[in-house]
Amino acid sequence: MTPRLRRFLPAILVLLLGLTAFWFARSTVALPRVAGPAKAKPGLPPLPKEEVRLPVERATVSPAQEELEIEIYSSYREGELVMRLPSLESYTEFLEAARQHEVEITERADRLRALRVAWKTDEDKAKWTEVIGDRSLSVNKGIATTAPIPKAGGGIGKREALSFGDQLLPWLGVSGDNSRWGYGVKVAVLDSGIIPHPGLPSISRSVEILPFGPDPSATFFHGTAVASLIAGHSRMARGIAPAVELISIRVIDDAGKSDALSISSGLLAALDHGAEIINLSLGCPEDLPIIRDAIRMVIDAGIVVVASSGNEGLREPRYPAAYDGVIAVGAIEAGAERMAFSNLGSSLGITAPGYGVNAAEPGGGYISFGGTSASAPIVCGAIAATMADGSGHRIPAPEAARIVLANADDEGAAGADTEYGSGVLNLDRVMNRGQRGRYDAAIISQTLLPDDGGILVSIQNRGTEILVNSLLEVSTPAGTTKINATTIAPGAVQSFTVPYRQNLPGFPVQIRSKVSLGGNAVDLTPENNVRDGNVAGI
Repeated sequence: MTPRLRRFLPAILVLLLGLTAFWFARSTVALPRVAGPAKAKPGLPPLPKEEVRLPVERATVSPAQEELEIEIYSSYREGELVMRLPSLESYTEFLEAARQHEVEITERADRLRALRVAWKTDEDKAKWTEVIGDRSLSVNKGIATTAPIPKAGGGIGKREALSFGDQLLPWLGVSGDNSRWGYGVKVAVLDSGIIPHPGLPSISRSVEILPFGPDPSATFFHGTAVASLIAGHSRMARGIAPAVELISIRVIDDAGKSDALSISSGLLAALDHGAEIINLSLGCPEDLPIIRDAIRMVIDAGIVVVASSGNEGLREPRYPAAYDGVIAVGAIEAGAERMAFSNLGSSLGITAPGYGVNAAEPGGGYISFGGTSASAPIVCGAIAATMADGSGHRIPAPEAARIVLANADDEGAAGADTEYGSGVLNLDRVMNRGQRGRYDAAIISQTLLPDDGGILVSIQNRGTEILVNSLLEVSTPAGTTKINATTIAPGAVQSFTVPYRQNLPGFPVQIRSKVSLGGNAVDLTPENNVRDGNVAGI
């Protein structure tokens, strides 16, 4: 081996890689021949069967070795490892050294300067040791782990979480025919693969980064369920955009495992096959450079990437949702409250249904599906529907993504926040954004400020017309205060402070806020004009 090659080979950076299918245990419903909706048991989110994390551990290396920045990852299979070289020159030299030593390279990703190497015998392993240098190989399998137990309580409050069942589209404000939504939009689902199903459109392409098993009906259900939330056309599980062209890219095996090279290769396959939107209902706890660079390649090509934020109740989304430019999606239940398991964070983009949603599974049946794995494809479908709404007009994916985020219903703190991102997905607002004469005022929050700072009440204009002289009435134990909101622009949020002094500091206060439209305007959804409840201080 040349001295030049030895300079470019650092100490091994061992990573335990796998795939987080951020999903919660399904409640299988044997429905291929049964009428009626799939039933999801209300209450706490069920425990996931299995989640595969991607923990990362760094080997101890000297500063000189660290500077070389050669990345060594574990493979999803034993007896393999993934290597990524720091330059085209070192990559070329490595390939030549491997050829000379007659060792096996099972997969190459030249654009990423990455490859998968394997050995079947101790002799083969010794050859790889020759190529790599005087360092031992330490390879881990990427061990599957169980998912974290959700926090007690379905949503933020104490009540039980509400399932969506087969009411996903009505809940999102879709009442008419959506069969042409997403027509011609190419959506790549990087998952366990999509299995043909009577409730799904034909798959336009199927790419096997990881091979399917011999029995398609026994395939890990996750990818098929995700696809149905995007493009399902059955009464049991209607998707958002049934007319999309689905690209199935299998990067997860039937044990729920994957690794960094499989995911990165899947991203590049989506790029090569012309995907306009990529859905990633998966994740890992660490920033993995090979995946990060593949994400950047597809985003730079104009592809919109949507990813689940994760189900651990952490303060930041998992990767790849945490990467710049990726739309990270959190989960809510049918009462519009954030699920306790849904990861928070400043990089959260939007929240969407993610509890007890009907979805398809291999074999022709249906399941109750949840977690942020369900929320991401719902947003993915919304972007596809916005790109092609059946009118024949077509807009690019990045523009459609901006429209979806801009028309979310603000929840929680006014403006973008760490719990809901830009807000909760509202397809009615998205699809009717150009229709004049829509009036809709909503009380989005009421907050008791500290140190007798009063009560902060926020109103959002969810219509398409300016709200003029809306009347805000805030009732507390001290009486009712009336405020005139002179003008609120479409989509805008305005906050108003009502003086209030607490007689019992630290105790919740009963507050009722109501907004009434001025003039002859008729509110589209008067039920969101009132917010009533006990409010604790911050």
